[in-house]
Amino acid sequence: MALTDFWQIKDHQVYNGKPLLNVYQAKRIDVGANATLVGEAFRDTVIIDDLLALQPVGVTRTVLEIANLGDETDFITIDTSAHSGTLVGQNLPSFNAATIQFNRTRNDMKNGVKRYLVGTEGEQTGGEWLAAFITSLNVLANAVKNPWERAADPGTEIAQFVILKRFCVDPVQDPCLVYRLPKTDAEADDNFYIPLTAIARTRVRSQVSRKVLL
Repeated sequence: MALTDFWQIKDHQVYNGKPLLNVYQAKRIDVGANATLVGEAFRDTVIIDDLLALQPVGVTRTVLEIANLGDETDFITIDTSAHSGTLVGQNLPSFNAATIQFNRTRNDMKNGVKRYLVGTEGEQTGGEWLAAFITSLNVLANAVKNPWERAADPGTEIAQFVILKRFCVDPVQDPCLVYRLPKTDAEADDNFYIPLTAIARTRVRSQVSRKVLL
């Protein structure tokens, strides 16, 4: 059976000339969802509504890439170059990031973690994010974990952020060096969770899951 209920979203950004990437997986809510609708819902709910206000003006975007994990015909690239950070202030180093943990709902999988290039010197002191900025990060966390809607169709829930289990490409290899996402809906249905709670960490961290593309 083709994997048709799950998508991967890649949010490509640029900061100080360095290309950066945040990656998400999402599961269908609306029966008519496709890559286009999922991408537009993510853009409107997460990027435009909450993330841009937390990112410094030096953060620009290029594209969103959305692909169904099992249907090779269901994919799209959406131009996001019009959506840049709007936060004004003295820039932090490009390797700094804010961490949001998406708490697991099953103990055989890890917590989900996203690290975002957000904030300026004015939002932190002594390596700790200020309380008001933590509040804004928690708003962003809710935008990510709650159902996504398109601005053009408010009230219609398109898709929802999920944490998918990775599988070792070579199960006999110890330790495993290469992992893969599920290949079928049947495989994925037993190996994902929808985070119900999330928390923004107070420490200014360095990037890990916010990938730097060399």
